[in-house]
Amino acid sequence: MPDKMKATSLIKMNPKDPDVMRLREVGRGCREGKIVAFPTETVYGIGGPINVPRLQETLSQLKFRDPHKPIAFHIGNLGMLDVLEIPLSAVFRFLSKKFWPGPLTVLVNNRHGQKLGVRFPRNQIASVLINAVGIPFFGTSANLNGQPSSTTAQQVMDQFDGQIDFVLDGGPCEIGKDSTVVDLTMDPPQIVREGAEIEKIVAALEVMKQGKYPQKKVLMVCTGNSCRSPMAERWLLKELKFQNLQDQIEVASCGIGARQGATSTMEAILVMKNREIDLSDHRSRPCTREDIMTSDLIFTMSEEHTLFIQGMMPHAKEKIRQLNIPDPIGMGMMIYEQVVASIEKKLKAYWSEIANLEG
Repeated sequence: MPDKMKATSLIKMNPKDPDVMRLREVGRGCREGKIVAFPTETVYGIGGPINVPRLQETLSQLKFRDPHKPIAFHIGNLGMLDVLEIPLSAVFRFLSKKFWPGPLTVLVNNRHGQKLGVRFPRNQIASVLINAVGIPFFGTSANLNGQPSSTTAQQVMDQFDGQIDFVLDGGPCEIGKDSTVVDLTMDPPQIVREGAEIEKIVAALEVMKQGKYPQKKVLMVCTGNSCRSPMAERWLLKELKFQNLQDQIEVASCGIGARQGATSTMEAILVMKNREIDLSDHRSRPCTREDIMTSDLIFTMSEEHTLFIQGMMPHAKEKIRQLNIPDPIGMGMMIYEQVVASIEKKLKAYWSEIANLEG
């Protein structure tokens, strides 16, 4: 274990409104190899960016921990899963949607067959810090091997004062219990460590065993997410309900140039009402990397949308299906009726691929 040569900085933080500028400063230090202790909703952790040389070895030495025991990755947003090259299976999507950000660690295989532990803490100090650095962190509980996990900054200082560079004091941890760990590489998934929210996680795993969860996600993409993509989304949802597949296939929509929270056009609402589909509660939203990552099939309305999605995430190319639906914005009801009819016809042509839960 390193000699006590560092001056550990104890930095108090408001857990509900952390000092972003100060966290960016700490993040810059972490990029240079400095080690930080940070609060999560479960317990305090210590770690740093995954690109720091020999960081895992250093953390294991600090804790007197078995160097062969892997250290979990902590992410600040779902987009960081792409950095870790983790394919998003239906099981992964279901659990992450229910419990992330939150006190769940999952064990998954990356695209190279390596088994990784991944955690997405909901504590704002932790998430702002990781996002400020811009890449996942290696993170392990801030305690010496065999000692209880630290739930306050003072407990971290008692064990690591002089051994690490920063301790971010966000007060006592919200839950004060280690995260629950679920191994998703097993079929069915197995709990390998019981921790926070164990009852809820057990209940979710039982739902999964019964197959009562979305096993595929379909995404509709247009420009403003105000007519074409929401019409396609709601039409498909109605068809899935008719086929009793609404619980197994999730459908969403977004726009490459959409603003947040706009209503659908009046013409779109009216033509869908003619089909006994309510579009009045739809609110537009822009497309994100998370939308692309978490979707199995992506229907774009034009080449412009296809190129945009591929630009955001090149390896999404294989799951994109281009429908070539003209934009009816500014046109009358007759054009909207033609557009909806075209959406229906073209999606029906893809029905076997949409409804195939085996992928």
